[in-house]
Amino acid sequence: MAVPPARDELGKACRTARVIGGAMVVSLGLYAVVVSQIQRANAPFAGFAPGVPHDLVRWILAAVALATLGLVRFLQRTILANAALPPVRRLHTAAVVGLALCESVAIYGFVLFMVAGRASDFYVFTALALIGFVLYFPRLQTWEERARAMARDAAGRGITPPGT
Repeated sequence: MAVPPARDELGKACRTARVIGGAMVVSLGLYAVVVSQIQRANAPFAGFAPGVPHDLVRWILAAVALATLGLVRFLQRTILANAALPPVRRLHTAAVVGLALCESVAIYGFVLFMVAGRASDFYVFTALALIGFVLYFPRLQTWEERARAMARDAAGRGITPPGT
């Protein structure tokens, strides 16, 4: 029977993923500072691409942002189902990929701000990114449940992940 990873190992990997997630959340604040500085230095700021159809770009990026947030769960499940990796590595990889996708939503807003010049675009996309961070931020209890489920699944199929 497959044994779930030790709580210490799981806790350490979860803390590492949380630190990475925390750094990503802090970077959103840094983007906000950059937005403010650009507005101040280039007042009145109308974007760096005045001829671009901003409304079309805005709708396209909004659709991509929502699709990205929806894609997080799918990609995490795909990564977690990969029995070729040890369970702790799967959990860590799935968490970091999910957090990076959430941050990418804020980056879409930053790009839109740079193109169109509306800070509200950046803040709306950043709010969506923060919702993603809340939904997908690593939680030790969730990791423990998933590790137990992975061990049960591996035992049921007679699979022993490498490194165990």
